[in-house]
Amino acid sequence: MVPVPVRRVLYLLILPLCAYLALVALVWSQQDLLVFPGAGRGVRPLQGPDLREFALATADGTGFRAVERVPERPVALVLAFVGNGEDLASAAWHVHEFAGHGAAAVGVEYPGYGGSNGRPSVAALLACAEAAADYAGKRAAELGVPLLVSGASLGSFCAVHLAAMGRCARLLLRAPPTALADAAGVRFWWLPVRLLLRHRFDNLAKAPQVRCPVLVVHGDRDEVVPLALGKRLCAAFGGSAELLVVPGAGHNDLSLAGDGLVGKRVAAFVRGG
Repeated sequence: MVPVPVRRVLYLLILPLCAYLALVALVWSQQDLLVFPGAGRGVRPLQGPDLREFALATADGTGFRAVERVPERPVALVLAFVGNGEDLASAAWHVHEFAGHGAAAVGVEYPGYGGSNGRPSVAALLACAEAAADYAGKRAAELGVPLLVSGASLGSFCAVHLAAMGRCARLLLRAPPTALADAAGVRFWWLPVRLLLRHRFDNLAKAPQVRCPVLVVHGDRDEVVPLALGKRLCAAFGGSAELLVVPGAGHNDLSLAGDGLVGKRVAAFVRGG
């Protein structure tokens, strides 16, 4: 028979362990809510001038929504992929950002988000990216301008995927992680993230295949995707890559608009400079 003091010690050890394992199981089962928090929230209205909403479909027929704005005499066309909490209304905001720099722009809503069909996953988002690139490439050719691909946070995985395939002239990234596991590991350091994660998004593995010019914009106070990850990714690209560090900027307040230091550099990059 186990002595009472020993049993108490065992309880003190076993109870926290059981609680931890229960928490691990909960995170594993609910991770889609953490990785894709913007999915399933319904449809928000688009705001802003000169927007055209339209539908696209992946190779397997899954329909998703896109939005486009084309200013007069655009200097380029930017295909923009948004973050994991953003929908088509957010994509429209990105489109307006690039239109402010003289570019036509197409923004994409991921499967399972807003009014788009399907469910988000690595395969679904990359299939969405390829279908959007099919459309954007043809549109850029019609306009007689180069195609740029842009990705913010989660959207960087779509953007890097396309750039690694050689499907754009330039690549613009905002707060990109090396891999989803790396970013999640920073936030959930107390969990065995690499064992739990089902959605294996990975920019670092594809970065050496990217040969086009790259501009990475990253805030030095980003607590979601730390600047160290952006620096590491920038160094891994196979072609020329520039890192623009924005002092005081976090993850969700990193704007590319305006005529300040960031806006001017982005405008020049969009124009090929």
